[in-house]
Amino acid sequence: MMVMMVWMVVMVFFGVAASEDKKDYNGPQHRALCGLLKAAVTKWGEVHGREPADPLRKALGQTIFGKVEGGDLSVLKVLPTDYNNVEGRLTSRGTWCGQPFYETHTAHGWRWSGHSAPHDLVCLCTLGNNTWPLNHTQKETTLCGKDGNALGGSDGKGWSNGGSGNEHVKATWVKVTVPCLNGEAGGDLKQALNEFLGKLQHKPDGDINPSRYILGENNVTETDSDACTGSPKLGVCVAYFNATSPMPWWVALQNALPEEEKFQEEKRREEERRKKQEEEQNQEFPKAEALRSGSPTTNQTEQSHKDNITDTIRKFNLTSGTPISMPSSWLLRAVFLF
Repeated sequence: MMVMMVWMVVMVFFGVAASEDKKDYNGPQHRALCGLLKAAVTKWGEVHGREPADPLRKALGQTIFGKVEGGDLSVLKVLPTDYNNVEGRLTSRGTWCGQPFYETHTAHGWRWSGHSAPHDLVCLCTLGNNTWPLNHTQKETTLCGKDGNALGGSDGKGWSNGGSGNEHVKATWVKVTVPCLNGEAGGDLKQALNEFLGKLQHKPDGDINPSRYILGENNVTETDSDACTGSPKLGVCVAYFNATSPMPWWVALQNALPEEEKFQEEKRREEERRKKQEEEQNQEFPKAEALRSGSPTTNQTEQSHKDNITDTIRKFNLTSGTPISMPSSWLLRAVFLF
């Protein structure tokens, strides 16, 4: 009976957890990406003072700021000007969130999927076509933990084709991205990266992009060259391409962490060597002090010994009444008497 009750509690618990994930569109993916960004911000606080060529510093710079040299975290508290009127650009969401990098991205100052973790949160968590997926046709009531009003959906629109301005993107940046830039709650960077990678779906674009991976809910197939446009079919998501340059930000992070582990291991060993050397020096110090504190034989010491012997003899003469040696004058008088 007790076993059955335990199983019922477990089933109810996991049922509630699963239900919460279903109600929160892109909930697990958002938590993984946000957790990784928090961990990256925490680590950035430790390594930003290193040499600019340091692999982990460069990888974190790309992850957080979209550039290897890094930047100022306070600047990211405000939506970057790159997003000005982004919703008014035709096919901008598909280009910024679902296509590989092209030279046109740089030429027009556009961002691309895999540009940085903050940008990818915008792709993952901004309302899509007609506030999809929170347009009451789905069971979900939140997107990345926020309801439609918090994400600017009161106008019944979203970031998709034929929009204007950047109000929905701005709402996502303020409500979703900025909280993930607070590194105080950041966990272990390697673990956070592994959890993020575990949420990626491998969805090749036929033979064109066999290394396409997608983060977020979608119905993309191999026959779809487009992805993550904000539509029900192509999804509210972000696509990554690992066979084109520049690589997604997380590839550099993935490559830098093993080098960081080697660096930290060598640092740990060096610290152990230093402590051992200090301990050995501390053990030798008392011995050296003992040798220095021992009294060496000197003229003064020898004189002291002689004085001690003399005092002993004098005391013997005084107590016995018989001198150890007879006076020479007494001996002469004895000779003349005879």
